[in-house]
Amino acid sequence: MKPIVIAGAGPAGLAAAIHLQRSGVPVEVFERREDVGARFIGEYQVLESYSREVDARDELAQMGIEVNFELRPAHWARLFDDRGRVSAVSSERPYGYFLRRGTEEGTLDRGLEAQARGLGALIHFGKKLAPEEADVVATGPGPADGIAKEIAFRTGSPDRIEVIFDPELAPGGYAYFFVLDGWGTLGLALLKEYGRLESHFGRTVERFQSIGSFDIDSPRPGYSYMNFFLHDSSVRGNARFAGEAGGFQDYLFGLGIRYAVASGHLAARSIVEGVHFDRLWTERFGPAMRASVASRLLYEALGRHGLRFFVRRAGRGDFREFLHSWARPAWWRLALRPLAQRVFGRGRSRGGPCGHKLLCGWCRPREGRAGKPQVLPADFVARYLEE
Repeated sequence: MKPIVIAGAGPAGLAAAIHLQRSGVPVEVFERREDVGARFIGEYQVLESYSREVDARDELAQMGIEVNFELRPAHWARLFDDRGRVSAVSSERPYGYFLRRGTEEGTLDRGLEAQARGLGALIHFGKKLAPEEADVVATGPGPADGIAKEIAFRTGSPDRIEVIFDPELAPGGYAYFFVLDGWGTLGLALLKEYGRLESHFGRTVERFQSIGSFDIDSPRPGYSYMNFFLHDSSVRGNARFAGEAGGFQDYLFGLGIRYAVASGHLAARSIVEGVHFDRLWTERFGPAMRASVASRLLYEALGRHGLRFFVRRAGRGDFREFLHSWARPAWWRLALRPLAQRVFGRGRSRGGPCGHKLLCGWCRPREGRAGKPQVLPADFVARYLEE
């Protein structure tokens, strides 16, 4: 049997490889970097568990993915608004799971690699494929619609899960600080003012230090980026585009790991079962992705007063249920999609090129207030946007 060819050894590509090998279909994975997780620094990321009723860990099991990596349930956090007011939130069921990314043992990347190899998948590093050479394209995001800077480090601080919602500190995004058993991740995500990333990040460190001082031992700096676009098809020629390459992303908070793994699994199912990939992902993701666009529109449009309400309201009940209410594809969110399209759209809907790996129906503009292009920091460009 001719092997299925997968471009990209991230969560989407490896999830596809795992399902294909379990189904008796041989796989070869080609990764342009020299190792899995090579663009990450061992930082904590969040596998969200609120967008669907089913728990994220249970969903992994349903897809045949073993938990051979660190996966820690999140039941509590502290949220801050721009005035420093805090809401302590909690949930009965996990609203998410913390996992680590990178090349070390115990990371999601190493765990998925071990599972794929254990089932017989061949993984080739340092080899880049063109999309037309692959059956599944899982090569990550295209242009940067949002960027983040993080540091991962050892610390003597007690455990902390803190998020700051301040439009001046984190325009369009948020700042976050996670400490679990002495390993910390402090980061800032922006959807605007890219050129001020470093200054915003410096202020972010100071803000968290003012909340509660902590030491930073052996910091590892890193950058990441994400893209946001919606489309009608994730198939081009014979290739199925999964993960961020296929536009599978949460618009509200940019927590895309669940989308990545599930879309890779669906791409594999489309091959095994002979079902068109667009049919599978549309049924699974379509309404939720479009609803998250409306939530993103509200998140940005309501400004600091809306974020203050968001933080205050989050502490009044079960936090997972609160987040699920934002992710639920209610009729009024779906009705807001045309307005969101007019506010955010710059792709095919406005006749201009967008640079994404698929022809998209529309996407967020990457311009400043006066129509000036956003400038990405030089270090960011050098490390993460090279081809």
